[in-house]
Amino acid sequence: MTEILDFLAEFEIWFYIILGLISLIFFSRLFKSIGDWREAAFGLEREIAQRRFRSSISILVLLFILFVGEFFFVTYSSSLLPDQTNLATPTIDILASPSPTTITMVVEEESENRTPTPNTDQEGCIPGKIEWIYPEPASEVEDVVRLIGTVDIENFGFYKYEYTEPGNTIWKTIAGGNTVKKEEQIGLWNTSQIVPGDYLLRLVVLDNVNNEYPACIVSVRVINP
Repeated sequence: MTEILDFLAEFEIWFYIILGLISLIFFSRLFKSIGDWREAAFGLEREIAQRRFRSSISILVLLFILFVGEFFFVTYSSSLLPDQTNLATPTIDILASPSPTTITMVVEEESENRTPTPNTDQEGCIPGKIEWIYPEPASEVEDVVRLIGTVDIENFGFYKYEYTEPGNTIWKTIAGGNTVKKEEQIGLWNTSQIVPGDYLLRLVVLDNVNNEYPACIVSVRVINP
């Protein structure tokens, strides 16, 4: 579903243009069928004109539904669906009751097998591995934003991208993915339902054993009217 929303948002203008051109053609046919209907002298001519009239009306109604559907999906759905994104999370056996010796052994084993956390700057971004290409720091964004970035780590698992207001520790998940990205679109962010202002946008990446890398954070300003 996310891929479909990406496609609809990216080609939204062309979608409206094509629907508009097709609508003009069938509006022309509709008015012509009305004229033929009025001028028809025989029953067969009137019947043919009526069929053309009903056919034009049906197609115009369908085009209107497609227009409204495109507008709804791009404007509303892309901001609602991400909250339903299911991301992989580790499971815990709540019925197990390990002894202290067992706990110590597990902790030591995890310490040996855990992928070392890379040294990163204070924003958590790693050039060529975990970074934002767009938006850039302090940039202004509006409407549906195409998020461009790089997610390319060893033993890659999945990534997610989230936003919050400065000073707020609660991050709102937009969406996620499980495909390596190299300076390409990692997803969309619909800001049309967000109050204009300053926000933090972060990219969180985990490897295939759920080790989380430091989040790559960029500050942006939403300027929707």
